[in-house]
Amino acid sequence: MIDMRVSTRLRIVALLAALGVALLVLKPCMQGWHVRPVTSPKSKTVSHGVLHLTVAELVPVVNLQVADHVFDGVPVRMYRPSTNSSKERFLPAMVFYHGGGWIHGSIDTHNSYARRIAMDTGLLVISVEYRLAPKYPYPIPVDDCHKATLYIMNHASELDIDTSRVILMGDSAGGNLAAAVSQRMKSNDPPLLAQVLIYPVVQSLNLQLPSYTAHDGEWLLPMFLSYFMGSVDDSLSTAMLKGSHVSDRVRQLYSKYVDYRKLPESLRKDYVVPQGIKTDPVAAKVLEPYITNPEINPLMSDDLEGLPHTMVLTVGSDPLRDEGVLYAIRLKEAGIPVQHTHHVDGHHGEFSRGKDTALLFRMNSDLFEFIRQRVSS
Repeated sequence: MIDMRVSTRLRIVALLAALGVALLVLKPCMQGWHVRPVTSPKSKTVSHGVLHLTVAELVPVVNLQVADHVFDGVPVRMYRPSTNSSKERFLPAMVFYHGGGWIHGSIDTHNSYARRIAMDTGLLVISVEYRLAPKYPYPIPVDDCHKATLYIMNHASELDIDTSRVILMGDSAGGNLAAAVSQRMKSNDPPLLAQVLIYPVVQSLNLQLPSYTAHDGEWLLPMFLSYFMGSVDDSLSTAMLKGSHVSDRVRQLYSKYVDYRKLPESLRKDYVVPQGIKTDPVAAKVLEPYITNPEINPLMSDDLEGLPHTMVLTVGSDPLRDEGVLYAIRLKEAGIPVQHTHHVDGHHGEFSRGKDTALLFRMNSDLFEFIRQRVSS
């Protein structure tokens, strides 16, 4: 009798051998595909890489020229497709703001993902190196992002960018900055083409939403306070966690924007509404100006009309899930075309983990398809 372990090994060897033969046969058909290569962020040109057996890695071949610049005092990294199928001179562009809770991250930490966006979509991608809290709290990060974006729009001709096809995108805190800059630029001429918000931070009024209580959002508090004020105060963190950081008046005034009852039933099942919340007057006096500021918390805006076509991507295991859903709902109520994509099995930070998974493949497929549709419409 053949040992089952030996039999299994033989099958695996046979399968790998057959796969190797298949790749040799298919190689002429796969010349238009390759894996994004691992290269230095400073490299000037990226061409054909080595094919790995990971379906999620396959992207259309496109050469990139990668270079660092300074736009109106703000460092950026530009990923320029040197060839594309349409041979356009003026390319559609994406301005990308990295995540990291306003206190972490850089154009280097998100280099691989920015590169992938450019390679898979053919867009010219500009990744913005905004200054970080706590040393540089609000409004400096959003000002940096806004300044860099305005520079891009105002110098589009020399950058070979089509100003009618500029998309803003960010993940987490970067999604917050993208939403804030989009609100600042509602009256820009030409208008932004779209905004892509990946599990964005859009409110800090209610940190007791179902997703916060189910997925432990306490780790976000130091980031909020660092961005608001440039420092962390434990008493203010405690007040935010308890929901006592705003007055009854402010809570009632803005609860229409942060209303858990608007969430789908599946997201508020078994949710117990907190009772007996008492305002901490000291915390409320300090924090309310930040909590109600729509540049810090875009969901607090009284007027969302005029914003561009929007994609909001949320994931199941994330304290920020519910506010992303609520922002998508509010945008729809304001008449903004919205595509909301929710991945139940996703976790916060999925895009920046640096690992290619079936989930990330699905998320990228949704994202890149939205981008392609918008730039070709």
